[in-house]
This record gives sequence, structure tokens and C-alpha cells, in this order.
Amino acid sequence: MTRQRLISPFESIYFLDLGAASLPLHDMPEFVESLVRGRPDPGLMRRALRLLTERHPILRCEVTSGEEGLLLRVRDRVDPPLTVLDGVEEVYAELINSRPDWTESLVHAWLLTDGERSQVVLGVHHGVADGRSAFALLDEFWQHYTALAAGADPAPERREDLPAAIDTRLAGSFPDAEIDTLVEAIAQGTGETKSAVLPTEGVGLPDRPAATRRFVVDRLEFTPETTAAVVAAARAREVTVNSLVTGLVLTAVRAQLAPDHGPLTLTCGHGVDLRTRLTPELPLSTVLNCITGLQTTLSVGHDDRPETVGREVAVQVAGALARRDPERFLLAALRAGARGIAVPVPVVSYGISNVGRIPAHPVPDGMELIRFGGTANAPGMPPKIGVASFGGRLLVQNEYDSWTYGPEQMGRLRETLCAALTDLAEE
Repeated sequence: MTRQRLISPFESIYFLDLGAASLPLHDMPEFVESLVRGRPDPGLMRRALRLLTERHPILRCEVTSGEEGLLLRVRDRVDPPLTVLDGVEEVYAELINSRPDWTESLVHAWLLTDGERSQVVLGVHHGVADGRSAFALLDEFWQHYTALAAGADPAPERREDLPAAIDTRLAGSFPDAEIDTLVEAIAQGTGETKSAVLPTEGVGLPDRPAATRRFVVDRLEFTPETTAAVVAAARAREVTVNSLVTGLVLTAVRAQLAPDHGPLTLTCGHGVDLRTRLTPELPLSTVLNCITGLQTTLSVGHDDRPETVGREVAVQVAGALARRDPERFLLAALRAGARGIAVPVPVVSYGISNVGRIPAHPVPDGMELIRFGGTANAPGMPPKIGVASFGGRLLVQNEYDSWTYGPEQMGRLRETLCAALTDLAEE
């Protein structure tokens, strides 16, 4: 029975303050939320949260020091903190700029209320969960809550064994010589590309937002009818919705960059869920951080069609996945770091997070689900677009650090994306 294990090198970047040399991911939370019409009962919420910790031992863990490094150690019982606050939009905007105290629990919850509207928010330490497993956790929470509200007494299986870290699972998947070749390339700086990035118009603004409003989530949500029309437009162009949005984002970014004409090199950052790269695959219900990055670099001109750009990105991603680049480069970066070799932070023009289709989760009788979503951010991270379908509604969400990127430039990007998607739906 594995009730204690070392925090792996991949997980450690979320538990250790690595300083200015890397992205400040230390103690970073992953927030997921549901907006409903109705008033959830805090007592039932606490019971549902407790049931989550019964089924997922990693949520009962404490972080402690061992002889070989930091450890995750399962506790017998954890009661995740639940905070009830008045207000929804403004309170949530400040909440996602906070960092919970993880010593008590690696999962926290909030209930935000405003009249008949309520927002349920779960915050999970990013070292133990990624966005995909956090959404699965949110769905599981509502399953428990809905059952409790109906008078049932759900009793999920209590689990004790900690899931192995994703890099531990991947260890030995490739010949040492192959990984060492990549380590040598990292050491020599081979393959590094200078990509164009948006100017940091938010840096040094005298009227920049307060620290409690630094990270911004700008949602574009479309009706089921518009969503269906966008899907049809993507199919007519023989691209996926994610590829089409990727092309729209990169051409919109290119339009904001100098020089005004000619191609520029842009790098698109993607999140890759490594649980789908294992054999057999890990289910989404496994609460674990399995997300790594993948970069695609291409030349984008002012007159390039979004679907053409998106299709090229999709081809590059497919090739990288076929070569198993995400796994190989992750293991090489970890091995390089263990040998004291500096691993450069990738220069990304814009990030794309493809969450995919997420079905609407259950809510009790008398309660209506309005929407749900999520976010994760840290100072200095490149801006990213999240693309998802929640209950048949397309969500295109821009997340950015407003101390780095200005509201005017982000506003221009939002207007471009909104107009382009609306035009596609009306064709």
C-alpha cells in the first residue's frame, strides 16, 4: 500500500520556489467553477467535499520533508475548507488571484452567492491535479452533492494508494541514449528559435490593476445554435474547431506585430495530457497532474487564412505526438535539470489549451446550471486561449497577466476573435 511517496521531479516545480530562472509555479492553484441558479447547502457541500477526499487519497495528502526530498503523505482524514462569501463576479475575479494555504488541505472550496445565483468554486493544488482532472473532480463533487440533496447516502470506495507521478510512469519508456541525445541538444541550445511575441504593454502602467485583480479571465461564450454553426464552418474547412480557433488567434496576434507586412515566426504553446499517452490510458477520474507542454513554430503572414494556419499547426502537433515528442522532451528536460543543465523557458507567442467537450454536470432538482469553467495562471505566464465545449456551448476564454499585457491589446484580440467567430456562424 502506497500511502507515502516522493514528490517527483515533474511535480516538484509546483512545490518548490525555483526563483526567477523559471515560471513561478510554486503553490499554483487550478480553479474550476460552476454558476447555478439556486442556493447550495453549505452543510451538504462539506459532506460532498469529504467524499472527494475519501476516493482520492492524493487530496488527503500533506507535504512533508523526507531524507530524499519532499514527500506526499496520506492522512486518515481531511476536511477541505469551505468559505462562504457574498457576491459573484467581483468576488470570483479576486479569488482567482489568491493563493490558498495548502497546509490544511490540497483542495479548497468557496460558495459565492448573489441573490438567486450561486457560484461553487474548487481550488486544487496544481502539483496534484491538472485542469482535465480538476473538471472531472468538479463533476464528481456535483454527483455527490446531487445524491445527498435527494436524500441518498453515497459511499464511494475509500482508497489509500497514491497514484504514481506521470514522470515516474514514463521512466524507462525510451532508451537512455535517446534521452541523453536530447539532453545534449538542450545543453548546446540546439533548436532554439526566436519567435515574435506581443509587446508587454501592461508593464509599467501607472494605473495597472491591483494585485487582487492581476490575472484576468475574459470569456467569450456562444449559444448552442452559434456553436453548431461554428462546428459546421470548421468541418466545411476540413479543420477542427480547436485548429480553427488556433488559426484565428495566431493571425490576430500577427496583425498586432511589427513589421506591418511580411511573415513573422510565431510559436504556439499547447498543453498535452500525458495520461492519454500511457498504455493503458489513465482515466480522467485519476486526480493527478499529467499536463506537459508542446510548442509548434511556424511562419505567419498578414494575409494568411486562419484555417490554413490552424491546419499547419494541427499537422505539426500530429507529427510531434506520433514521435512522442512531449514525453521525450519532458524526460530530457528533467534529466538535464538533474545534471545542473539550465533548461530555458520556452518563448511562446500564445498558448492554446484544448479542454475539449465537457458534458453538463448534474445539479439537484430545483437548481439550474448556468455555466461552468476554470482557470490557472501565474505571474509572467504567456497569455493563453482556452477552447472548450461545456454542455454544447462553445467557450473561447482568454487568460492573461494584466501586469504584463495591457487591456487595450487584449481588448483588440477579443474583438477580433468575437467578430471572426460570429461571422463564421452567420455564413
